[in-house]
Amino acid sequence: MVRRFRHILGLLAALSASGVQADFSHSGSLKNQTVGSRSLVDGDPYLSNLTRLRLEPRYRQGNWTLEAAYDLELLTGSFLDSPEFAMLKTAPDPRYWTLQDELHDSGDLVARHQLYRGTVQWRSPIGDFRLGRQQVNWSTALIWNPMDILNPVSPLQLEPDERIGVDALLWDRSWGATGRISAVHAPQDSSENASTAARAKRFFAGVDAGVMVGEFAEVTKAGFSGSGSVAGTGWRSELVWSEPDAGDSYWQGVADLNWAFRNGLNLAVEYFYNGKPVSPGTTGLANLVSARPLYAGRHYAGLLVLQDINPFWQYRVVAIRNADDASWVLYPRSTWILPLSQEIYFAAGAQWFGGDQDSEYGRLEPLG
Repeated sequence: MVRRFRHILGLLAALSASGVQADFSHSGSLKNQTVGSRSLVDGDPYLSNLTRLRLEPRYRQGNWTLEAAYDLELLTGSFLDSPEFAMLKTAPDPRYWTLQDELHDSGDLVARHQLYRGTVQWRSPIGDFRLGRQQVNWSTALIWNPMDILNPVSPLQLEPDERIGVDALLWDRSWGATGRISAVHAPQDSSENASTAARAKRFFAGVDAGVMVGEFAEVTKAGFSGSGSVAGTGWRSELVWSEPDAGDSYWQGVADLNWAFRNGLNLAVEYFYNGKPVSPGTTGLANLVSARPLYAGRHYAGLLVLQDINPFWQYRVVAIRNADDASWVLYPRSTWILPLSQEIYFAAGAQWFGGDQDSEYGRLEPLG
């Protein structure tokens, strides 16, 4: 374990040693998350408790910036005995560098740590270069994200702000006053899963438009995104064409209308087209270990409601309907921030599913 983590420890030591410099900063957080549900395999109830300590040092000198986010996690509960956890333990990790490992594993406790983010950035005359574990998100939509190729996330993810990092080299530079050009290479765990892509984005004629093309894990992709506003109504769209090395080509697309009201209420409706549906019986368990979200239907409708009630209370509701089999999801989540000098917040949420037993969402068990 020491050999595998020597580069992590060296990076953290270098950042810590730089604390004498005026441009060193750090932050941290402690999070506890408890989830209860039933196994989709044997039907037994389970409880999962996750405690995560995150340390985030940052060092800047001249044109160089080093940033890291180190996680130490403790996982307890009957979820450790579930078939779902056994699948997660044996699932391959596609990331290129081994920057994660288990410290302890027993029937009652799993302790693990990882470098959630870790990058070195150089601001050069020809653009910004960033190397390391990072998030590269080229999507603009709110519920479904076909353009988010390297850090895809499911709309049902329990931690919406947490995205698995990709080990990559990213180049990015401005294009005029309102545009940017980016290129990325992510080697992943094997040459077959490597990704190389480029994107250009620019604002003109009232539209924030972008185009993307690249090779993503043996799939050639090309996509377009756009967003703007007309008469107080915002809109977003994404359209991505994919051609696997083995298999037929397909399309995925999103169309979105959104509104922001003076009372802090934000409302969005989205339509998602999925040109590569899978069997409804495979999505529940397969999404646990898949590198990207899987969908059983072709046509989906979504509703997102988000509001800051006051500076200390926010709620978020996501509702999804599979128009092909009429199954649905309701995912409310509320966050409260205590009015203290140290930021402390509580969040509570649940996921309810409905539909026939053989439908995509009707076969899933509630989460809370």
